[in-house]
Amino acid sequence: MENPVDGVGVSVDLADLGTPGAKLGSGGEAAVHAMPGFRLPDVKGELVFKRYRNASDHPDALRRVVAARTGLDDEARARLDAITAWPVRVVLSGGKAVGVLMPRIPDPFFDVVTRSTGEEHKLREVQHLFVDESRTFRSGRPVPTAEQRLRVCLDFASALAFLHDRLKFVFGDINAKNEVFRLDARPMVLFLDCDAARPVGTVAATRQLNAEDWIPPEQGVLNLATDRYKLGLFVLRCLTPGHFSSVKANPDNAAGVLDAEGMDLLRRALGADQAARPSSGDWVRHLRHVLGEAVDRPVLGEVLLDRTFTLTGQPVVVRWEAREARHVELTSGPRTVRVDGRPGRGSTSLRPAESGLIGVRALNDLGEDVRQVGPVTVLPLPGVDRIPVPLPEFDWPFPEHGQLRVPTLPALPNLAFPVPAPPVLSGHRVVPLPPVPSPSAAAFPLDLRAMVSDSPALDLQTGAQNSERKDR
Repeated sequence: MENPVDGVGVSVDLADLGTPGAKLGSGGEAAVHAMPGFRLPDVKGELVFKRYRNASDHPDALRRVVAARTGLDDEARARLDAITAWPVRVVLSGGKAVGVLMPRIPDPFFDVVTRSTGEEHKLREVQHLFVDESRTFRSGRPVPTAEQRLRVCLDFASALAFLHDRLKFVFGDINAKNEVFRLDARPMVLFLDCDAARPVGTVAATRQLNAEDWIPPEQGVLNLATDRYKLGLFVLRCLTPGHFSSVKANPDNAAGVLDAEGMDLLRRALGADQAARPSSGDWVRHLRHVLGEAVDRPVLGEVLLDRTFTLTGQPVVVRWEAREARHVELTSGPRTVRVDGRPGRGSTSLRPAESGLIGVRALNDLGEDVRQVGPVTVLPLPGVDRIPVPLPEFDWPFPEHGQLRVPTLPALPNLAFPVPAPPVLSGHRVVPLPPVPSPSAAAFPLDLRAMVSDSPALDLQTGAQNSERKDR
């Protein structure tokens, strides 16, 4: 459905919305209705209509809120839509602002709570991060781990950093119900009631109030300093759940949970000196460091090749340096090799399939740095060609030689090998040696056992041969 919008593309007339759907919720200043049949080209998914109980005679402030989104590039707009339920159009009637259109909150930010009357879908507000974990478990809601709590704090600070630094907006009414969270994906926090946000240095379209237990020491007008104070309260209460955690304001309660740097940030955040309060970006850098994540975009250092000529299928080694890189990718033609970039340097081998440049990319979840080195010339392997060698043709064996004859060897004569008698020392008797078996009587293969066992026995006392062998 094509929706008529005015010239600046930030508002729509109430009459063009059609009939609103079911009421999804209500509060003191507005009610929220589903808009199942209404779509906008720059918004993915379903929309809801937040209708004010009292129309505003000055819609310009709301127009500025919507225009801040429409003026972003696609990537930044997608980021804003992921961390907030940001107004996408002002709804006008008779020149007055009667409400705003917003993206519908995704299902993962809801809990299914079982009541005596049946199941209810309830927003998973950040107030549930502050209560005692046993109570959270009994209610059927997920209990976050210590690491998940740190990640929720990181995403909370990261969302505020985007609003403060990229959009130049003050959120203002940070409290236990204006943000919801999920644990199954990132970003994990979604900011609600963003129509009350305002550009830095301007007056909000709707009244900005401090919720109970979220009042900064200076009170007064809500600004960047009050956002930073409330960020400190959120970090304290999220990381130290338990009884009365929702009203904690003493940074010492986080001792043992945060390190020395974190405690310094928290004490300054909750102090009376507005200028000393750390920015949301300061919290992002600290929490990313605690979680072992990159703090800045990756930067490639020196990248060198060990050679610029190689044969097909042979490796080329790339030596690289990279800071803050989670992964390093090396690409040659269609082939890409990914390695761990956290050591900061390394040597990676790849086999180029074709001549050309080698791409080196360092990346983390904050961005990437890309470089090309080379080119590398890939030469084909030398071929092995068979060379024909002419040979004369002839028959074998040669016909004139006929069949080869095996020569006949002459018979061996019977040879008697005289065995010289050993010298006889004076006072000793000569013992004759046993006769040597006749070669002609030997059968082949020789039976050495028979030759030894069949020899006549000698009487070592007399030297005479016994005619009968005694078995032993």
